[in-house]
Amino acid sequence: MANYWIVAIPIALVVILTFIALYRRRSGPSRQTAMESYVEGLRLLTAGDEQTAFVKFRQAVDQDTDNIDAYLKMGDIFRSRGMPEKALQVHRELRLRQNLSPEVQAEIEKSLALDYIKSGMFDKAYESLEKLVRDGSTKSWAADKLLGLYTRDRKWKAASELFESVVKKGARSDGASILVGLKLMVGRDLHDDCEYHKARLIYKEALNLEKTNPLPYLYIAESYLEEKRSEDGLEFLIKLCQEAPKYAYLGFPLLEETLFQLGRFGEIEDIYRGILARDAANIHTRVALAGIHEKKGELSSAESLLRTVLDLDPTNSVAAIRLAKIMAAKRRFDDGLSVLSGLADKISVRSQEFVCSKCGKSHAKPLPACPHCGSIGIFN
Repeated sequence: MANYWIVAIPIALVVILTFIALYRRRSGPSRQTAMESYVEGLRLLTAGDEQTAFVKFRQAVDQDTDNIDAYLKMGDIFRSRGMPEKALQVHRELRLRQNLSPEVQAEIEKSLALDYIKSGMFDKAYESLEKLVRDGSTKSWAADKLLGLYTRDRKWKAASELFESVVKKGARSDGASILVGLKLMVGRDLHDDCEYHKARLIYKEALNLEKTNPLPYLYIAESYLEEKRSEDGLEFLIKLCQEAPKYAYLGFPLLEETLFQLGRFGEIEDIYRGILARDAANIHTRVALAGIHEKKGELSSAESLLRTVLDLDPTNSVAAIRLAKIMAAKRRFDDGLSVLSGLADKISVRSQEFVCSKCGKSHAKPLPACPHCGSIGIFN
């Protein structure tokens, strides 16, 4: 029996190899060459050589017109090289083919959506992406692209709903912050239309998602103050100081104005000291407290605070100018000049503006979304 298997196994291998050789001969060399061209095209594309990859994909489809992915890659290369019209032509022709699987149809639609965006045909891009969002296999990818269009066009409500229903489920690490930003922008639109109560409901949804974000507190306070509800507005300004002391300075002007109108301005010093008790190095609060001492005529206390600010931040122009002003009031002109001269030596160009990390443009206030490019949660 052992001798039988020793003879049978080599014979079986010869039969199998003969069958493979006959199959290759019958199928012809063209299909095998087409696959080799396609694989080589993929390799070149991965290596970043789009031009040679395109040639290989062209060879592949010339030899095998059923290679849909090679056609897709050719169209994608057209788009990446600044020829979206040619990309559209290739991808639209693919869409007309019959008997394509749902997976292949989805890939064609994805390429078309990118072609439309590149061509500035945003209505068509919306149509393709919304179709893909309804398709389970491409929902996450399409939702991300669609979100970019919504924010570009300031469609905050649609963006918020899409993010909450689709994108957030992808467990993005920045999911909560982006959703908060989107909701805040929905609220700002309502706020600008004087729909203060509706805006507050949205702001409070955002606040429940991110308790340490300063903007919901500030916006809720502003909405109450617009309705002349000073006590309610003051409540959220104080919460801003307690929950987000680093950014409490955003509400300082409103806080001082509201306390003054309520006849409670004397409380401001305790509020500022409360912030410093939790965040001793809070420069903005030290400067603000120095301003209160200055208004009360306590110039020595103000000077001491401002000097601590300049110890922490030697280029703080607000602290330096206020300190020079106090020294001038004390007729210490040389000392004041020395402070300003030291500032000039240390400072180059300093701005209190917030810069978008995506488009690089700045704004005077931190916002949930960049007013220039629409990107969410990217201000530094």
